[in-house]
Amino acid sequence: MVPPPITDDYYMVLEVEQAATPELIIRSYKRLALKLHPDRNTKQDATEAFQLLGRAYETLKDESKRQAYDLLYPSLARRRPYPQTTQTPRPPPASTPQAEALNEAAQIAALQKSKQERGARFRIIKNAFDSSIFELQRGIRQLEQQIKNIDSIFDAEAAVEAQKNSWTTWLLSPIYKEVEESEEEKARKDRERQERRIEKDMKERRLLLRKADLNIEEDRSRKAKEEIDAADLGDERKIRVIQTRIRAREIQERQEREKAEREKEAKIWKQQQEQREQREKREREAAEALRRQQAEKRAAEEKRQKEETRKWEKIINDKTRRYKEQYTSPNLPEGSTRQAYVSTCRHDGWWSKVQGLTACPKCDEVWTYLLQCPGCIMKACPRCQAAIRPRTWTSRYAPRTKRSAPSHVRTPSPEFSYDPW
Repeated sequence: MVPPPITDDYYMVLEVEQAATPELIIRSYKRLALKLHPDRNTKQDATEAFQLLGRAYETLKDESKRQAYDLLYPSLARRRPYPQTTQTPRPPPASTPQAEALNEAAQIAALQKSKQERGARFRIIKNAFDSSIFELQRGIRQLEQQIKNIDSIFDAEAAVEAQKNSWTTWLLSPIYKEVEESEEEKARKDRERQERRIEKDMKERRLLLRKADLNIEEDRSRKAKEEIDAADLGDERKIRVIQTRIRAREIQERQEREKAEREKEAKIWKQQQEQREQREKREREAAEALRRQQAEKRAAEEKRQKEETRKWEKIINDKTRRYKEQYTSPNLPEGSTRQAYVSTCRHDGWWSKVQGLTACPKCDEVWTYLLQCPGCIMKACPRCQAAIRPRTWTSRYAPRTKRSAPSHVRTPSPEFSYDPW
């Protein structure tokens, strides 16, 4: 019966390359056998996958079968299906810090998951190696114990033979006669001795083989441990590189954020400085305008006061001049002078009020009104009038009588009129 044609990629099934060594193929087979065994794999096609793994291992571990398979491998590799798509490839999206952070976090998570899976696989492999090493060590201990037992038998026989050939036995031989062994007994003992020697040689060879297998298993376990450590170290290095990149990006983002904050603070400070300068400028301009306005007001007030002062001085001077002119040549009665006319008056009676801003002829003070004597033409301010007018003291309880003008006071003529203004 013709065997069915081979259509499976055994190298891909064993997860090795075409140039993989037999040791690598064996290690990969053991690893995948533990992973794909139906007792461990709960998938529906677990049995088919495990059988395919066994066929691949049986084909590639034999040199002749592997050479025959390698002749067919190029055609199998060309016929390997590749995923095809009819969609137009999209351009890769633009990378953003958030996308980069998520991608790096996913990479770290994938590396950590890979480490965990690798650690779980190594624990399974290590358990297998430990079990194999334990069985070998137990077999070695058993062989060593068996060889030790055989050596003890040889030692006991040698001691008995030495006892037989000793001087003590020869001296006591006339007294204690021993039964001599027959030829058959001697032949049997020799045969047993020879069998024990052969058995010892075989056990020693088996012990050497077991020790060699133990060294091989220990080397394989050590290499597997070194491979796992190297893979873990590579993943740790990748994780450190990614974490370093993340820290560098975070530092850069923090620096950019601090730079933006400093620029913002500098811009705000500059705006505040400009506003402060503008406010101070406005305040200075307002103060300068206020000073100019106050100076103008003071100048105008001083000018107005000076003008009013000059005006009042002019008015007072004009009135004083007119008053002096009037009083130097008044319309006095014929044959009398002003001094004589005034001196003969007692300045008694009610002094009438003459309205108008006028300087007092006595004290030269300006008053809004003056008092005029009813008996003469004298005018005076209220203060000077109080000093000129005689005081008449009457009893409080005396009857009031109508005061008449004194006889010696001359009454002015009705035709006489006097206007000092």
